[in-house]
Amino acid sequence: MLTEQICREIGLQPEVTQTVLVTDRELEQADFFEQNKEAICMLGRRDTWDLGLSHLQESLAPDERGFKILTVMLRMLCRTKEVYREKGISDEIFCATMGCFARFIGEHRTSYGVYGFDRAFWTPRQLSVQLFRLGELEYELNEEKGMRIISIHIPSDAVLTEEKCRASYEQACAFIDRYFPEWKGLPFGCNSWLLAPGLQQVLPENSNIIRFQKGFEITRVDEDSKEYLEWVYKRSDIPYDELPENTSLQRNMKHYLLQGGKIGEADGILKSDAWNHASDIREETE
Repeated sequence: MLTEQICREIGLQPEVTQTVLVTDRELEQADFFEQNKEAICMLGRRDTWDLGLSHLQESLAPDERGFKILTVMLRMLCRTKEVYREKGISDEIFCATMGCFARFIGEHRTSYGVYGFDRAFWTPRQLSVQLFRLGELEYELNEEKGMRIISIHIPSDAVLTEEKCRASYEQACAFIDRYFPEWKGLPFGCNSWLLAPGLQQVLPENSNIIRFQKGFEITRVDEDSKEYLEWVYKRSDIPYDELPENTSLQRNMKHYLLQGGKIGEADGILKSDAWNHASDIREETE
């Protein structure tokens, strides 16, 4: 019943929910959750989630469309929700954050014509209370090799108007100050194809994406990354001359690529004026 409630709260597709509930009963009857309790718990920590996921996927094989590992993760969401409530984080933020599961499954259907879940490598961030959807954007408390940074991620359904991005930055500042004060004042960074300088060759200067880019100081560019193909064309295995042309971005980018241009991806740090403006507004309302 708890898994069914979680599926409903996070907006999981009805067809997928039914598959999850059947799978949940089958795994329960096979005593899977008890036998793999340690590996499931490992999904809740950054330093162990890769190992835990590897063990679970091996134990669940075959899992061609990923519904078994999805079921395990949704079962674990019941515990994640308890952590949210212990911290006082609202159910609204919980549901917005965990809406990623339905979004990823929908993206799989758009790309391949059937529902599936292929983002198990990513969602331990949400399960472990490290990544949050705050308005249009997501924010991850990211610590690697002793370095801490608040990583900004852009969901596929984000509306990147200047107003909505600003509102999200402001919400993130207030959220971190309240719930994770030890992260207050740390830089906000972003790694994305949306920051790639090559986009300036295929988009008008007043586009939302270019305006979004201007909020960041670019620190690294990788022109050879192909990440953008998955997001712009929904598949990364299509030859350039066969890329669809359903939108102006797709048409302009295809022409640019066929002419030898490169898009790639880039890293950037949110500029101080964006951060300071958000902080000023927060202080004025306190």
